[in-house]
Amino acid sequence: MDEPLQNPPSPESQTKTACFYLLRFLRHITVEPTLVFYMMAFMLTTVIEQAFFVYKACSVNHGYNDTICRNINNKEYENITKEVQITVSNFHLWNDIAGHAGQIILAFFMGAWSDRRGRKVPLLMGLIGKLYYSVMIVVNSLQTNWPVEYIVYTATLPMSFTGADVAIFASAFTYLVDVCSLETRTMRVTLLEVSYLATMPTGIALGAYIFRKVNQSYSTMFIINASLLVVAILYSLIRLKWQSSSNQRPLSEAHNLFLDFFDFNHVVDTTSTLCKKRAHKKRIILMLLILMMALYVFQRDERNTMYLYCQLVFHWTVSQYSTFRTVQSSLQAVVLLVVVPLMNKLFGWRDTVIMMTGALAHTLARVFYSSATAAWVFYFGGFFAAFGPIVAPIIRSMVSKIVLPSEKGKAFSMLGVADNAIPLVSGVLYSKLYNMTIHTHPEAIYYLTMASQGGVFLLVLYIHFVYKEERLEPESAYEESS
Repeated sequence: MDEPLQNPPSPESQTKTACFYLLRFLRHITVEPTLVFYMMAFMLTTVIEQAFFVYKACSVNHGYNDTICRNINNKEYENITKEVQITVSNFHLWNDIAGHAGQIILAFFMGAWSDRRGRKVPLLMGLIGKLYYSVMIVVNSLQTNWPVEYIVYTATLPMSFTGADVAIFASAFTYLVDVCSLETRTMRVTLLEVSYLATMPTGIALGAYIFRKVNQSYSTMFIINASLLVVAILYSLIRLKWQSSSNQRPLSEAHNLFLDFFDFNHVVDTTSTLCKKRAHKKRIILMLLILMMALYVFQRDERNTMYLYCQLVFHWTVSQYSTFRTVQSSLQAVVLLVVVPLMNKLFGWRDTVIMMTGALAHTLARVFYSSATAAWVFYFGGFFAAFGPIVAPIIRSMVSKIVLPSEKGKAFSMLGVADNAIPLVSGVLYSKLYNMTIHTHPEAIYYLTMASQGGVFLLVLYIHFVYKEERLEPESAYEESS
């Protein structure tokens, strides 16, 4: 006897099922849109900002006319270009110091405080700081007699005392770690990286397009930047929870919010997290990972001098440099979205092997950058550089696996300190080295990057051969008793 035919699902039931899965998916989205809006704001103006610094130094500090300053990349102005670039390079030196000093101080308090009170307040503080910076860049662009150094005092220094980048990224990643399981952590952290790195190619390309459409108006570009940051702040206020973990207590329990934040015990707790005894010598691994993060982020300060280098050597315009950054960042997003999951899930590669791949890629990219006499060779270096960013999410994932849930904020704050302390050194070295070699070997900046990424590779190599992967997992009973 034939079985009765089953009725096909009705359109209404299909709609309900689709809505169910959509809602379940949306419930898992937390800090990703915050970083997307923030990074879109940043990437829209990242190249434009570099051009603005050069324009300010050219028109105000050196007093050249608008025709020269708008076309300073032309070969006929090469001597003027070198003169202006030395001023801009010195500006970057002090701007880097001002931009990170306040963040380092706050990082010692922020991690332990966010473990107790939640990640939302530090995140909002950082976003508001970046909004202030964008507004003040608009003000600086409208003041035609303010030299480029005024940006340090009016915009960068006040912003750094809100936590800025260290607050945004440390809070976002620890929030995500709070709400996801240990098994999905590496994948979720990587996808969070992808969610904001995906804005890089679109942001840079869109920024270059809008810049042309608004007649190269720097103030208009940063007004758009500020608008996106307002959206990020409003979304975070509405969507994110004040406490993302059961260990965190409400802000209402703090008698004095200022003293509750700037409690010296937070500094003690943060440093003790790094120094406490752990099973299987995991304390050494934690210290090495933080040192590794410092060496890895060393290369980020290269981008300031890279723009100057491309302007000097290849005579690239803002649009041409934006195209290069768009291609490179597109490759980065693909690598993080496709290659890392393949390495991690399909091939079963250890985290250390993935990090070694990233460090080698960064080093190899600089071989092409430093030897490039044609633009296509420089682009080829950008292909290898796209594999470099796989290092950072793996470091964060490994750190989150080593420490206890109650230590995540403090551990990520130490990563934030490493992230922001190193520019006090790297920014100075890149600026000084570029100024010293601008007339002879401006490509020397890439040798400095190769040295720092070689250090990352050696540290990962040590961890890979000395420690087993399974020993990186937290042993709560032992850790708590210690």
